[in-house]
Amino acid sequence: MNSDLVDDIQRALEAASGGVQPQPETSYHKGDVYLSYGLRAPEFWKIVKAFRPRILSLSLAERLQSAEALLAEQIGEPGHAGIYILALSAEDLTPKQFGYLDRQIDYFRGWSHVDHFCSDVMQPLLWRFPKDSIALHESWAGAENKWRRRSSVVTFTRKVGESGQFTDQVLGLCDELIWDSEDLVQKGVGWALKDNLRGNHEKVLAYVKELRRMGVPSTITLYAIRDLKGKERQAVLAVKKHKKSDWPK
Repeated sequence: MNSDLVDDIQRALEAASGGVQPQPETSYHKGDVYLSYGLRAPEFWKIVKAFRPRILSLSLAERLQSAEALLAEQIGEPGHAGIYILALSAEDLTPKQFGYLDRQIDYFRGWSHVDHFCSDVMQPLLWRFPKDSIALHESWAGAENKWRRRSSVVTFTRKVGESGQFTDQVLGLCDELIWDSEDLVQKGVGWALKDNLRGNHEKVLAYVKELRRMGVPSTITLYAIRDLKGKERQAVLAVKKHKKSDWPK
């Protein structure tokens, strides 16, 4: 680990906060103990991107150690700085580091850590190593840690979902999570379905209608149809819950 780099990033974040100690952030991270220096996103990114040359000068092992040291503080901004280091290292990562990446989720303290990690670290790995990545995400879907469960589907959002290349896999992951009691996991499922609707419209739309028939939490299905309008949206909303005995076997 490059302790000088870690210390300098930490000092820069503390200085930008005006010496204010991390406080619980409740506006966007309700219900979770997410400590934050209260930095706005543009300010945060200006700080961490200034360290890019130093980060890239390190070996992969040093970068991974530095990222974990920042994540282990379990504070919002240092955690995101750690994920930024991982994102800069994504091209150097392989399935050999999947155990390490899995361990980092234990340090996450909010959905923003999950979403940053999935979009900037796990999505590039999914494109390069689809078989191994899908296996890792399948293990997360059944995990006790809610951030692993959210991660299992959030990787399949945005351009990944829009590609339509992983529809069958993401629907299988959603099957594991449709009765999850955690609101942020439900929203992750809905988000994955919404973006996959763009990539495989008819198949995902039929799946969402079946979820309505099953009576899964509306958080999922309403999020999934955010992009739908007019008669198509109304057709989904008109689907009524069936008795459990009528569900597909």
